Amino acid sequence: MNQRLFSTLLLAVSPLVLPAAAPAPSGEIVRLEDVVVSPSRFGVTEQAAGSAAAMTGAQLEDLPQVGQDLYRSIARLPGLAADDISAQFWVRGAPQSEVRGRLDGLDLIEPFHLKDVGGSLSIVDPAVIGWLELATGGFGAEHGDRLAGVLTLETRPPARTRSAVDLSLTGLGLRREGVIAGGRTRYLLTGRRGYPDVALRAAGRDDDVSPRYYDGLAKVEFAVAPGQTLSVHALHAGDDLRYARVNSPSLRSSYDTTAAWLRWRVAERAGWNAETVASWSALAWNRLGSGRLDGFPFSLRDRRELGVAHLRSEWSRAVGETWRVRAGGEVRRAAADYDYALTQQRTAVLNGVQVARTNTVRADLTPRDTGGGAFVAGRTVLPGNLILEPGVRFDRAPATPGAEWGPRLNAAWVIGGFTWRAAWGRHAQAQGLHELSVADGERRFSTPERAEHRVLGVETRVGAGTALRVEAYERASRNLRPRWVNLDNAYDLFPEAQADRVRLDPERGRARGVELLLAGRGRGPWQWNASYAWARTEERIIGRWVPRARDQRHAAYGDVTYAPNPRWTFSAAWHFHTGWPTTDVSYALAPLNNGRRLLVSANGPAFGLRLPAYHRLDLRATRRIPLRTGELRVHLDVFNAYDRLNFLGYDRKVSVAGNEVTVRREAREQLPFLPSAGLIWEF
Repeated sequence: MNQRLFSTLLLAVSPLVLPAAAPAPSGEIVRLEDVVVSPSRFGVTEQAAGSAAAMTGAQLEDLPQVGQDLYRSIARLPGLAADDISAQFWVRGAPQSEVRGRLDGLDLIEPFHLKDVGGSLSIVDPAVIGWLELATGGFGAEHGDRLAGVLTLETRPPARTRSAVDLSLTGLGLRREGVIAGGRTRYLLTGRRGYPDVALRAAGRDDDVSPRYYDGLAKVEFAVAPGQTLSVHALHAGDDLRYARVNSPSLRSSYDTTAAWLRWRVAERAGWNAETVASWSALAWNRLGSGRLDGFPFSLRDRRELGVAHLRSEWSRAVGETWRVRAGGEVRRAAADYDYALTQQRTAVLNGVQVARTNTVRADLTPRDTGGGAFVAGRTVLPGNLILEPGVRFDRAPATPGAEWGPRLNAAWVIGGFTWRAAWGRHAQAQGLHELSVADGERRFSTPERAEHRVLGVETRVGAGTALRVEAYERASRNLRPRWVNLDNAYDLFPEAQADRVRLDPERGRARGVELLLAGRGRGPWQWNASYAWARTEERIIGRWVPRARDQRHAAYGDVTYAPNPRWTFSAAWHFHTGWPTTDVSYALAPLNNGRRLLVSANGPAFGLRLPAYHRLDLRATRRIPLRTGELRVHLDVFNAYDRLNFLGYDRKVSVAGNEVTVRREAREQLPFLPSAGLIWEF
């Protein structure tokens, strides 16, 4: 499929970083709550902080972004990798599926719109997020069933009654929040409707594709007692896509996500903190395809459903002045349904004869499972400003008789203006009940995958307005399950039907890297960020170390923001990474018994070819206009300002002259120069 059809959907991104406590002066005694112990943490908050890993929401909004998408913003952090097409990001070489997303206590499952093109947008409205934390390694015992990272999102608590309208080239958003009952009840409502179908129709480009999406979020909080909050939440997102092109199968797809949950929180009441969340989630995937593929009949029916009931409770208590103890548990009941049928024909050469083989795959499965986990952890301050956070966790996975145990240890040492952080831990992740690759014949769940994290980092101030953070990590993976991938083109509407689809059986994996983050937090009109990461991510397959699909050895990022006055803000962001691995394809003429020859193709070594380096420049200008009823913010963005041709892969033009086959590679390009504009009216 031509990725340009979706260029009006795809948004630029900008970095989010978590506020971490500044190093204490030499000789100062620190308290338990004063220091962030875990390394590899980033985020965004409402309050400014002096850390290199710190940015406010206002600073974030001023950075270039062609539209708004939360996951694309996160993808600029050191150690993360993402392309222009998808909002999904890789964490230190691990795919999005190995990262847990949690919104107001709810575990998110595949939170993306437009799944047929890799999940081009997330279903979370960034305008309502008041606090965010991303852990890219070494996360504590409270987080289980994920190998690579944890993304925690919290919607902001409404402080006053207000409304907002958010209009851009790709969608319309409406928000309403308020405080009633004397401040004891707060509410937040948001809804978005994306209209890429309208934009494509207006541009006369809707003959091939017509995508639509929408999402909505509601939250009502009740102050039931001093320090205690009960909240009711609901989330719904939906998609619909129609695709039709001559000589290609047509596609009609729809996806729905619905969730409702209750959340009870206790904040510092008699030394206790607590959170309990009871949730229900339902997801549905529907794909129907028909027509002709490569000249042969093709039909597809892919219907899946997943329902999850989840109860989680966590508690912590201070024990004296030097200890805090945390514990918790969760139980989960899930049910999935698979209704899958694929019929296609492919040509092959058998004993010198060209034959058409019919491939038929059918699956009708209804797996059910009850699982859960528990953890206990502590935090203590030792002499010399050394803070330790030991913990242990166990989880029970689907189709696994035993439990997965995960001991973990985080530490922080504050000395001489430096904060040193270290983490070690064992992590495990089970195959989700909805993640069977039934299209490839998978019918049984694999045992959990395992990973061991080792992280060491240091943070300090460099001068009055500059902060520095350096971190080294290693993640060793084992017990990896087989997976099916498309080696040449990851973006196809029917990936299971393509010739480049293969099964990989990794024996083990490893990810290593060093990340550097530098931030200028002066009080003048200038703000800036810069980062560099060296990384190596690979798996051992059939005795050979093979890079993973988003292995980028060198990556650099920098942004600068200039605000000459409260009305105008100008910013620029530059991105660079070395080329990702891809797979070559070779072509040859196979002789037939009738004297003719047939052109056939074969995949080269998996990920044995590198793409050219990627780089681009994004720009943004923002104008704030005070009104009698609120404020109007108008912004203009330019994505890929110097129109760099960045490769996503290769298309191949094959010609035959006599006995000679000539192959010419052409770029399968990412997004070109793309201007965009939008406005936000708050009142």
